[in-house]
Parts: sequence; C-alpha cells; structure tokens
Amino acid sequence: MDCDGVQRYAGDAIDRSLGNGVAAEFEAHLKRCPPCRTEIALEKLSKFLVQQHVQRMETPRSTHSTILFALRQEYKNRPAFTTAFAGGLFSRRVVLPALSGGVAALFFFSLVTTRIDSSYPMTAHTASNDIINQSFRNFALVKSGRLELNLVSSIPESVRGFFQKSNLQFGVQVPSILNCEWCAASATEGSGVKQAHLIYKIGNELVYVFEVSDDDALYGTQVSLPPAAKRALMQSGWYTDPDHPECNVVLWKTDEAVCVAVSTMGKGRLLSLLTNR
Repeated sequence: MDCDGVQRYAGDAIDRSLGNGVAAEFEAHLKRCPPCRTEIALEKLSKFLVQQHVQRMETPRSTHSTILFALRQEYKNRPAFTTAFAGGLFSRRVVLPALSGGVAALFFFSLVTTRIDSSYPMTAHTASNDIINQSFRNFALVKSGRLELNLVSSIPESVRGFFQKSNLQFGVQVPSILNCEWCAASATEGSGVKQAHLIYKIGNELVYVFEVSDDDALYGTQVSLPPAAKRALMQSGWYTDPDHPECNVVLWKTDEAVCVAVSTMGKGRLLSLLTNR
C-alpha cells in the first residue's frame, strides 16, 4: 500500500473496520512511512478529543420535523433551471466527495469550536498509566536507591550493548551526556509494555530517562500521554512538561521510542545535555 492508499482507507482504519488483509498492508505502510504515521496519529487524536469532550445532544423531534419540512418546501419552489443544474452537479462523482468532505470538515470545526470546554487542561497527566507520572514515580525510586538496576558502567557502549540484548523490540536511545561519571541501565516490562530505564550521574545531579516504543506511547492503550504532549512530539519531536516546578521534565521522540527525562537540574542545562546527544 502507498500513501494514497493510506489516505483512502484512513477513516476505516481509525474506526477499525478494515478487513484483515487491508489492515495488515495499512499498518505495514505506517511502520515504514513517518509522515503517514504522524498524520493518522493526529486524526486519531482529533477523534479522541471530540469523543471525550464534545457533548452529543439528540435533535428535538420538533426541530427535526421543521427542518425536513423547510427543505421539502425549498425543493418544490426551486426553479426548473436550478433543479436541473443541481441534478447535473450532484450526479458527478468527482464533485460529491469534495462537497461531502467540505461539509464534514465544517461540521467538525463547528463542533470543536463551540462545544469543547475551553478550560480542559491539555497538559494534564492524571491517568494512572501516563508515562510522565510513571517517570516521576521512577525518579523518586532512583533518588532513594530503590530502582533495580541491571548494569552500571562509565562506558556508554556497554549500555547500548545491554539494550541490544534485552529484547525490548524497539531501538533504545542512549544519550551521550557530557561530563557523565557513570550511567546505569535496566530493562523491564509492565502491563505488556517493554520499558527502558537509564540513570546518569553528573556531579551532584541525577538525570533519569524512561523510554517506551513510540507505538505504545502515541498509538497504544496500555500507556498514555496528555494531548498537548502527543501533538508536540508528533509535530516537533520535543515537549517540556509545564506542571512540575520542582522538577524539569523533557520529552523527545526518536524513530522508534518516546523518551522522558526527569531531573532537578535547570531546564536550560537539561535541554543542552539532551540536545547534544
């Protein structure tokens, strides 16, 4: 399947109504095509926001009947030329999809702009399976020395080799952080999700990095992220969490992983270390 095929089947794929054969081709294309993968993820996110935050109300029967009556009257009173023109116009297979798509887009825009609660915190990460929350819990374990480690080394290549043998099924990003005294690593699995853990010791500071596959973080259901984080990661590849002044949290996306770095060091310094990877 090519990019045009993905566009053609996008709606059915998001609604999970594709046949097994087409679904397999669709998913295979997404895995090898980052632009299509990003576009489908954004469409899924838009649908999720509408489902979660748009209040659906049934049209009152009286309103429904009034609209139908008005449309029938309009059709009866329409001049012959207009009727013939409209019939010719709407019989064209090329025009109908464009018009229906435009109507759908306008309808979606009106729903989003009029019904979504503007106070909804797009950055909130209150879900128990949110990976920012999990990163904070793990960082507390790191500081107390209670996070179980599989490897401690001053050689980054040793850490990369450890993850290559850990059967995590995604490419773990091992940042090369300047002036790092040592780095520790661990590989775990929780709720069916493979996880990588890295700890960096830089002077008196610790940097903890939590990683899961981008499929799990952006498209799966076992772990979650706030909508603002998903959108930023898919558009720019970076996100900084605004909700924890006592700690700085930086997220970034690689080709296969979503990474969350947590540290008490200044955000500017943390970003500098991470972007030099």
